[in-house]
Amino acid sequence: MNDNDTTNGHTNDQTDGKKDEPYWLGRASVEQQRLLKQHGIWTKSIGYLLHPSITPTLPPNARIADVATGTGIWLADVAKVSPPSYSFHGYDISSEQYLPAESLPENVSLGFLDFKKPIPEDLQGTFDLVNVRLIIISMGPVSVWQDTLKNLMRLLKPGGVITWTDGNFLVARGFRGSSDTSTSGHALTTGQLQLNNTLIKRFGYSFPDMGDLFRDAGLKDVKEDVISTDRLVEQRREFTEIGVGAVFGGLGNLSKAGEEGYWSKEEVEKRKEEAVKDMESGAYLRWDIHVAVGVKAE
Repeated sequence: MNDNDTTNGHTNDQTDGKKDEPYWLGRASVEQQRLLKQHGIWTKSIGYLLHPSITPTLPPNARIADVATGTGIWLADVAKVSPPSYSFHGYDISSEQYLPAESLPENVSLGFLDFKKPIPEDLQGTFDLVNVRLIIISMGPVSVWQDTLKNLMRLLKPGGVITWTDGNFLVARGFRGSSDTSTSGHALTTGQLQLNNTLIKRFGYSFPDMGDLFRDAGLKDVKEDVISTDRLVEQRREFTEIGVGAVFGGLGNLSKAGEEGYWSKEEVEKRKEEAVKDMESGAYLRWDIHVAVGVKAE
């Protein structure tokens, strides 16, 4: 798809992107609301929409791509605080989560792109900045991360910047909160470990060293921030709500596969109730957020 296939907002629905869709969290309207809430919470915790090193490098007419854009909310928020001469282009394999076209700034368009497939020639080398966030659910072994990064780099102009934000859920677990009534969070941990183990078994789930990933791909001036989701105490409950929704939503969808070692739908519901009790007691779920930045060689 080229930029002429987009209007302010949406392209026509693309059905071929759903045949082997890797998004095991589902695409219902409830999921859109979770994604919008997640965006705000993650951005507050990280402390910025764009890593501070990026903005000074952008030209006056910067072309910015957001891959796996989801709802398009990141683009919309960045556009509101950027020069009107910038153009913003969001891409995903499905338009089902997109915000209404009329809610988007005029310089934001949303279109279709599968980042695991070859980048169309008319998009190669056309962007000053490529942003990608929270695509770990579509990853697998380290080789998939490597191939994905190399493919995304094809979107960049020489000297362009790529930034990748993701959560390392392999280190996630529950913790006892500060309240005297808090449990130790073991039910939160159990659900997270079940999801991790299921994804490792099914997809070869992994989380590489992001700095090494970028450097090995030939990117220059590599920077990485690592933020703990419990950094801001007031956000612990919010991150836990997001985590519980993602963990048990994912386990519920994966239960449909009915494979050995997977939790059944009934088991998922039972375990979710236990995890919610942990959360209500004051226990919380914690993991790491990584923000990596690199520059494509001139």
